[in-house]
Amino acid sequence: MKGLTHFVSGVALATFSSQAVQLAENESSLILVIGGIFGILPDTLDFKVARFFSNEDYIVTPSPQNTNLQEIADTIALAIDRSFEEKKKLQVKLNTIKLGADLWRQYSVRFEDSEVVVKLGPVVNTSQVPLGAFDHDTAPTASAGIKCRVLHTYDSDTRVDIFSGPTFAFRRINDEMVEAEFLPWHRSWSHSLVLGAIFGLIGGTVYGLLTSYPGHWNTALLYAMVIFGGFSIHILEDQLGFMGSNLYWPITRNRHQGLKWMRSGDAWPNFITVWLALIAIIFNINRFSNERVFHSSFVEYLGYAFFLPLTFIIFVGFFTSRMMRPAVVNAAGERLKEVTVENEEEES
Repeated sequence: MKGLTHFVSGVALATFSSQAVQLAENESSLILVIGGIFGILPDTLDFKVARFFSNEDYIVTPSPQNTNLQEIADTIALAIDRSFEEKKKLQVKLNTIKLGADLWRQYSVRFEDSEVVVKLGPVVNTSQVPLGAFDHDTAPTASAGIKCRVLHTYDSDTRVDIFSGPTFAFRRINDEMVEAEFLPWHRSWSHSLVLGAIFGLIGGTVYGLLTSYPGHWNTALLYAMVIFGGFSIHILEDQLGFMGSNLYWPITRNRHQGLKWMRSGDAWPNFITVWLALIAIIFNINRFSNERVFHSSFVEYLGYAFFLPLTFIIFVGFFTSRMMRPAVVNAAGERLKEVTVENEEEES
């Protein structure tokens, strides 16, 4: 899920402790914010640290003017065969094809029983919406044979389209198979419940050593639980997706497969999670505060704050999207024509 979703989830989890809410209200404690900070920490560690220590053995950079699909397929196949024969882990970085400020040429990679298949896709905008007509059945395709089978636990087709492209790590796992690990630097050591417990232990100990009022170790334990809870709720939310996480690093070395219920960038799961988290925050702060603003039950509160507005949003959104989509697609199509003319002028 998105960073905002993880942050709000960490705060919401912390509000289920009456002591945490009262500390925030009566002593201006940042304990609720700390829950949110540790809620986004796993991804921060990945995108600000681990990502830059990832070493690619092969980097594929397709040309926007003359995309060579066969070269892409051959490079991936070479990495797979080398990983299988040499019993070593090799990484391949697939760069995107940028056509303009808001235009990208999509291509996809599929691992089949005895070959790698690369297929050209449509032009998309940064929202990954295809622009113009595109026939997937007749799209240019290239393939390269491989000497083993590939175990791929992510999408059957990996689309490469916007921003920075994906990285695959190939690792031999038995006498006939190589595993294709999607984004090997992501959700590995940083997404560990064990690491979350270590952070909680460190945070609680530091708080206990820096304070000395009566009962401060009980508060230190609360800080430790809030830190562990925020870190853990991030990991458990990620387990709803496809990639999974290495839940028990350093005890385990590999990711535990996700439930594949959603994708991290899907709009509705992120929106609903943030909404429910905010509802929980408001309800918990109200019920644990010194002066309550409302006295409704949680079921009644949830109905007014969630189910009624959600029904209205779905109703309005359905009709609005049907009315606006043609105009958006036409505008994007005109931009695609402009970029095509600009590229032709540059080539001439």
